[in-house]
Amino acid sequence: MKKRFFLILLTTFLTNTIAGQEFNDFFSTLSKNNLFNGSVVISKSGEKVFSNFYGFSNFEKQKEISDKSQFPIASITKTFTSTAILQLKQKGKLKIDDSVQKYLQDFPYPNISIKQLLNNTSGLAQEYNLFDSIIKEQPEKTISNQDIIPTFIRFKTPLSFLPGSKWEYNNVNFCIAAIIIEKISGITYASYLEKNIFKPSKMKNSFVPLDRKIKTTNQVELYTYPNLYSTNFVNTNTLKDNFPISAKSNFYGNGGIISTAEDLQKYQNALFTYKILAKNELEEALTATILNDGKMVTNNLEGKNVGYGLGWFIYSDKINGKIVFHDGFISGLTSILAHNITKNQTVIILSNTGSNIIFGASNELLQLIDNKPYKIPVQNLSRVYGNLLENGDKEKASQLIEEYIKNPTNYTATERDFNRLGYQFLRLQKNDHSLQTFNSGTLIFPNSWNIYDSYGEALLQCGKKEEAIKIYQKSVELNPDNENGKKVLNNLLNN
Repeated sequence: MKKRFFLILLTTFLTNTIAGQEFNDFFSTLSKNNLFNGSVVISKSGEKVFSNFYGFSNFEKQKEISDKSQFPIASITKTFTSTAILQLKQKGKLKIDDSVQKYLQDFPYPNISIKQLLNNTSGLAQEYNLFDSIIKEQPEKTISNQDIIPTFIRFKTPLSFLPGSKWEYNNVNFCIAAIIIEKISGITYASYLEKNIFKPSKMKNSFVPLDRKIKTTNQVELYTYPNLYSTNFVNTNTLKDNFPISAKSNFYGNGGIISTAEDLQKYQNALFTYKILAKNELEEALTATILNDGKMVTNNLEGKNVGYGLGWFIYSDKINGKIVFHDGFISGLTSILAHNITKNQTVIILSNTGSNIIFGASNELLQLIDNKPYKIPVQNLSRVYGNLLENGDKEKASQLIEEYIKNPTNYTATERDFNRLGYQFLRLQKNDHSLQTFNSGTLIFPNSWNIYDSYGEALLQCGKKEEAIKIYQKSVELNPDNENGKKVLNNLLNN
């Protein structure tokens, strides 16, 4: 009996050691290829099977990331806000089908429920340009959650759609939910999370900052590529954000939590073992939203169909188990917490270089945990290609496309990436680069009407009417329902 027990222990140890080596090889390869800089924790059945750190928390000082390194977790925060609301529901303090107006009397939209905030079907306006007038009037003012409702009232901001009729990802929803948490609990959002989620989950390195611009000693610096064709990172402090509200705001509830990968694993374990939320409420959070017309909310993320519950994305395909997740992104930061409920497997990744491979990496890691075939993400083709163009190596850029078409295993390429790169070159008046990018896009995606449509638009803006006509004709040929293409083509042929 003792011998059998020893063999089981030895087998488990060897299995975990081999798996740990594979996980390390996975991230070491990413790090070597400049695709990952950050922290990772992988767990099975609530126990860590792998955790490690790669790269620097501060590039300028060459300070390495450690288990104490704290990251903004961005929109993973939304799962905490949802959990807090459902805790209040569990205690009988609210009903999620209640009108928001029941708790916030000055909220100007009587037909929006708390549930519609959490499942992103409220129809509320987005924050991006909502405060432009206020920022001009009071340039020194910091915009917070408490400014949202007065702004709605002052400008009589209309809803984008009838509540419950459509799904639209919206940070404002979770900012309003955070105000409700404060109103009902009588304490700040930060204090509520500390008392009801961080502390019972034993998260000792997590907090909601009073001012997200003030960093702690252990908080990582954030780095990103300044352009879609850049291959060198810069500190985000040196860049100007596209939307003024990003620099002028201090919102919470939608994002803002500072944490570590280790702490997020503790949170996940406490949540999915019903230590901080009862089973019924958790299942409610992880049930896909149904719209007013009876249709389920579905979105496509990098080839994966997902629904959305209350603060959680949910994979539509359950062949490998029920998988839920939330990712997060701000300039220089990408995060994800993905959990396979059926198999009790979790992947948590925090990257302080805004890596765009994190979502794909989490999917491959879930495959690896399950002992199934997986692929290590590779370099983005459009970025390398764009960098060659920017450095004057047009011939090498063309060769790169030819090589990729023959053997697409060394890079990843999407139509969206080439579209975005082409348009960025166009905005920067790098017209030759833009046209070559769109042309290369048509070579890689010859059946995409959209890439031809974009190419036609670029040619037209560059004054190449005859060439634009041919490209628009190809776009309409590939998609006879391309009404915009047909309209532009008609104008070109008749003027």
